[in-house]
Amino acid sequence: MSWLHHTARWLGNELLHFAKKQSTDSAQPEGAQGGVAPDPASAVIYILPVTTGPFRQGEILTDVVQRRRSFQSLALEVAELEEINHPYCVIATQDCDLEQDHDARHGEAAADKMIPNVLLLQAVTAEELIAGLPRGKDILKRVVSNRDDRYQVLEPIETVCDTVGQGLPALGIDFKRCFTVPTDELYAQLSSGARRRTQLNSNYLEHFNQRFTGHLSRVALLREHRVP
Repeated sequence: MSWLHHTARWLGNELLHFAKKQSTDSAQPEGAQGGVAPDPASAVIYILPVTTGPFRQGEILTDVVQRRRSFQSLALEVAELEEINHPYCVIATQDCDLEQDHDARHGEAAADKMIPNVLLLQAVTAEELIAGLPRGKDILKRVVSNRDDRYQVLEPIETVCDTVGQGLPALGIDFKRCFTVPTDELYAQLSSGARRRTQLNSNYLEHFNQRFTGHLSRVALLREHRVP
């Protein structure tokens, strides 16, 4: 069924592009000629996820619960579980792994394609992220323009791109704040409070993924190059 998931995602993307183009064309003055540079306002950053299909990289979830054994109970016979509530989070696991896992869980792929956990990035409101930054105008300027290696900000999500029709505020992500949830548990949470709200559209998804993986693969040098 993977072709159906891709087709539905492509069709939704094309419909959004068409709606944006119609709006832009109707706003152009009479006699306007082609060859004009694309209007940045027409960019489609978010699209609606296919909520009956596999999770997708760049999908934004709300009200996910992370459960882990408490450190204090490691020496005890009976485990004590801690629950950490995440009002917002973004899926970072690769699309292909998520799709193959979903197929395997529905008997359409080999069992070894299943993945035990989904990698998620904790998200907070952009206001909360900015409030916790070190003092200084330089870092604030870098963060809000997505030029700081550690952070990513996402603009607000409009109601038309939200599956529950409420919209979401601007979000902030610290790439150091990642966690995992067992895959079967994450799907189960969709029936107990968690929601699939929206997802990043191409090429904003690729931009986000590139920045996250770039942060993970950064290299510390003893000193910088000295150029005379």
